[in-house]
Amino acid sequence: MTVLSPIDWWIIFAVLAVSLAIGFLVREKAASDGVDSFFVAGRDVPWWLLGTSMVATTFASDTPLAITGWVANYGIAGNWFWWSGVMGTVAMTVFFARQWRSSGVVTDAELVELRYGGPAAATLRTIKALLNATVLNCIVLGWVLAGMAKISEPFMDWRSLLGSGVYGFFVSIYPESLILDSIDNTITILVLIAVTLTYSSIGGLRAVIITDLFQFAIAMIMSVVLSVLVVRELGGLDAMWTQLATLYPTAEEAGVVSHNYLSHQQVSSFVPSFDDSVAGSLGIPFSAFVLTLGVLWWTNGVVDGSGYTAQRLCTAKEAADAERGALWYTFAHFALRSWPWIIVAVAALVMYPRDDVDRVAEEFSQCLANESHCTAEMVQCLDNRYACEVKEYALLYRTEGEARSNSESISTDDAPVEIFKDDRERGYPALLRDVLPAGLTGLAIAALMAAFMSTVSTQINWGASYLANDVYLRFINPSASNSLLIIVSRLATVLITLLGVLIATQVESIGAMQELFVGTMAGLGLPHLLRWFWWRANAWTEIAGMLTGVSLALGNYLVGSVVGFPDGQMSVLPSSMASHPIHVISWVSLASCVAAITATLLTKPTSDEQLKRFVEKVQPMGFWPDHVNRGAARGKLLQSIINWGLGVVSVYSALFGIGYLLRLEHGIGWALLITSAATLWLMVRRMSETGEQFLVGHHKENMETAK
Repeated sequence: MTVLSPIDWWIIFAVLAVSLAIGFLVREKAASDGVDSFFVAGRDVPWWLLGTSMVATTFASDTPLAITGWVANYGIAGNWFWWSGVMGTVAMTVFFARQWRSSGVVTDAELVELRYGGPAAATLRTIKALLNATVLNCIVLGWVLAGMAKISEPFMDWRSLLGSGVYGFFVSIYPESLILDSIDNTITILVLIAVTLTYSSIGGLRAVIITDLFQFAIAMIMSVVLSVLVVRELGGLDAMWTQLATLYPTAEEAGVVSHNYLSHQQVSSFVPSFDDSVAGSLGIPFSAFVLTLGVLWWTNGVVDGSGYTAQRLCTAKEAADAERGALWYTFAHFALRSWPWIIVAVAALVMYPRDDVDRVAEEFSQCLANESHCTAEMVQCLDNRYACEVKEYALLYRTEGEARSNSESISTDDAPVEIFKDDRERGYPALLRDVLPAGLTGLAIAALMAAFMSTVSTQINWGASYLANDVYLRFINPSASNSLLIIVSRLATVLITLLGVLIATQVESIGAMQELFVGTMAGLGLPHLLRWFWWRANAWTEIAGMLTGVSLALGNYLVGSVVGFPDGQMSVLPSSMASHPIHVISWVSLASCVAAITATLLTKPTSDEQLKRFVEKVQPMGFWPDHVNRGAARGKLLQSIINWGLGVVSVYSALFGIGYLLRLEHGIGWALLITSAATLWLMVRRMSETGEQFLVGHHKENMETAK
């Protein structure tokens, strides 16, 4: 017997089989036209499919876990860590989606040579390709794999499924250095990786995109189903909010000076808690919140769609499809997906109250130190997590901690002892186990596996595209045949996967990896914006910004990991300058901006011939004297800025309109949804007019070139 029933296992295997079948069905198209067919799906993907694929890719298996942890630690407002991305994502839609498709590139690294040209651009292209393919891509794969391991832990009892003999043989031959938390988690990850690698390497990006559609459908359906069933378990939305208020009273309601947890008001608020009385990491400094909205969204290297987003946009049938797909992605990503996860996260605080989880953690810690404190239930949990009947145990993990003098059973010397701590992210898989019936549990696990495979397949195909297109085809074998390029592409896919698995085994903190990734990308936001808007930007603009950002972020991470920071500091910066990770990333961003502008002004501009080729190909907006009609370029920029403002208002209105309805504040909720619909209608209408002007301008440029 295992935690999952036979029907659960059949559903999981069926989802894996469908994913494999899609890869085999499209394998011929994937190999028909070299890198274009393998990495940009032949450039014939309709807008709704490419947009859905983008949504599926950003729905990783670790995403609902991260949101569950944010809501527990910061309240619903903790989602501003990614809600602030609305401004950048809308900017990508209105300013850059059409331009990416018109550029005709396979990767964003290839755009560098189209924009700048010359030896510096060739060097920059190589550096970006290798950095994105190996370091940044594999960091993302590392935390995604680690996140999936946390999800599978309560369910995938492979000893019971395989039998002790087969299970023991695998344990005896598998390298201990490549274990992902546990043998059971490792087997789960290896199975999923094998399936993902197979359909990705056989079917290329076309298989990835089609599989995304299937995987996103079941993942989104199960997110909604879980939220509905969890709320019903608590007696409805009104009962859930009432129980939250009872369990987490304000200081005034509880009659105490302060709490070591958020009150119900802080949990349900859409604005972060800036109260200094909130203990530990709960709450967020006001300065960090301001920097999130004012700095981080435009200094991030993906603000223009660089990375796998650009790869998706380049698959569109035409420029208009890229823009429509990006718009659908923006609304689905923020307004539609947020609330099923958030409601489940709030419900987890009610289902597993902090006081109860803290009590159970203390009891199990005492049990570890002294067997006389162990009950039969506790021994069963320690011996076999899958047979544990203490529901709070699902949120606990073993770690080393300080000896506690207030416990008679735990040593009071300074030596570290093994204790239990709570991990609120584990509340999400715990609810899957405790709320869903047989069949739906399997479908939910399969949905999270699908989300995992969707993200991993994108990452390995995207990473391989750099190695095949920007390294092998560009510099090693420019005359390679299509058949050889397909072989190289598939080998690159395997290589990227192996690197990701290797890094995942070394990941100790998913949060630290995410901070490192954001920090390393922080130096490219401004250079990426300037290359589309300003003729004066050159290859050294990006080189200076990139090297500054990577050096500062990586240096800070290594100092913290190897040497450690002084007491009271979380980085090499004094605590007065950086008391939150957002502060650190913002300083890296601003330093990179200064370096990029300085390098631009101290080096020669790109040649007029190269700029003319770029303008003719892409039709950029902004400031391009002597290379394009100045009035038209600046006019398109002004119109797009207005469209951007409308889009930001529309997305945020939809996001919070749904949120207020779920908080049972119907008046403001419906008012915001009406505002969202009105601004969206106006935005789409204006974007169509801007798109027509783009096509006319592009036609004129082509006619002049032909003459």
